Amino acid sequence: MILYTIMPNELVYPVETNVYTNQQCVEVNGVSMIVERNEELQYRIVRLLSTDPQHYLTAEYSPGMTVKLP
Repeated sequence: MILYTIMPNELVYPVETNVYTNQQCVEVNGVSMIVERNEELQYRIVRLLSTDPQHYLTAEYSPGMTVKLP
């Protein structure tokens, strides 16, 4: 079956809400990001929310990297 629509995939095939329960928005060194907490009390970066293009080019803020929060 082929579905032709202009609607985004998130509206056609919604994700379960429990996926987002352990995510939170934080700011680290002036960079806003969404992180997930793991077992070692560290946070894994899910995505950046910055408007500065230089933040996306910095390797320490790339998605999948871990950060420690105070």
